[in-house]
Amino acid sequence: MERQKSRLGLEDVARRAGVGLSTVDRVLNERGSVSAATERRVIEAARSLGLRRVLPVPHARQVRIEVMLAQSVTPFMARLTQAMGQVAATLDRSIVILRTGIDMRDPANVASRIAGSGADGIIVYCEEHPANVAAIAAAEGAGRPVICVVTDVPDSPRAAYVGIDHTKAGRTAAFFVARMARPAGVALTISTSTGFRAHKQRIDGFREALATRRPGVAVAPVMTSGDEPDRVYHLLTQALRRTPEAVAIYNTGGANAAVAHAVRDAGRAENLLFVGHELTDESAALLRAGAMTVAIDQAPELQARRSIDLMLSRLGITPAEAMEGEIAFTLHTVENC
Repeated sequence: MERQKSRLGLEDVARRAGVGLSTVDRVLNERGSVSAATERRVIEAARSLGLRRVLPVPHARQVRIEVMLAQSVTPFMARLTQAMGQVAATLDRSIVILRTGIDMRDPANVASRIAGSGADGIIVYCEEHPANVAAIAAAEGAGRPVICVVTDVPDSPRAAYVGIDHTKAGRTAAFFVARMARPAGVALTISTSTGFRAHKQRIDGFREALATRRPGVAVAPVMTSGDEPDRVYHLLTQALRRTPEAVAIYNTGGANAAVAHAVRDAGRAENLLFVGHELTDESAALLRAGAMTVAIDQAPELQARRSIDLMLSRLGITPAEAMEGEIAFTLHTVENC
């Protein structure tokens, strides 16, 4: 009878922890071969159920989290990378944050890095590409949670997404254009790459909201630049020459200074609205000079903090569930930059 009661108690722990009965047995009898995160989860489940036995103390070991970001010199990526480092400096020595820069031009680079990671958890910025979806699924299947930061890969079984609502950001850009631009004309759009879900959502939100709020302003086909300043300048210079009716520019990516230079050199600075993203030293200077109208900032510092906190929670390092959900973006003009 006592053995039956004990077995029922262990089954309750297994259900609560989401593991098998044999895993509970290995943890409670300290037989090893169980990850630190699973060990903590089982012990917490046993403690919360009031299991009547002496519980082991979770083994302390080094936990490694790999942060995979674009190998880029853009001001935004520099902010995000620096923020990850600042958060890492506040953590216990047993938690190691590995920062990896990846050439994002080929999704295979990201997928192979995810597949080859030996970290306990992965925080990644990547395209919504089948290779990346498969790599994330494999990592999750191996017990390494993956959190997408800045841009989401929702078709994958990623543990969570940390970032802003990019569709809302695009709709917000359209709101300003609808209210401030001339009644009719064309809005030019330029983006890093529509392979990233974030940029596609921004463009879609911009196009949909502008069609509702100001149908007299058509949205031109999106130009993709890879955030290369020379390419941004070249694409916009050509677009402005062939589109004298342009009334606004919406840039979903970086290289805002190149946008402003193209507008200035085309002699259009006085009659074009320019809405872009991220409050950096570069965009702040453009706002103060009147070369940029509005900057939509997605708070990379908060994304860094929240993604790491959430990963620690998923790994069982911290007992409380970290805050999930949408991160609010902020709006900046010449008055508050």
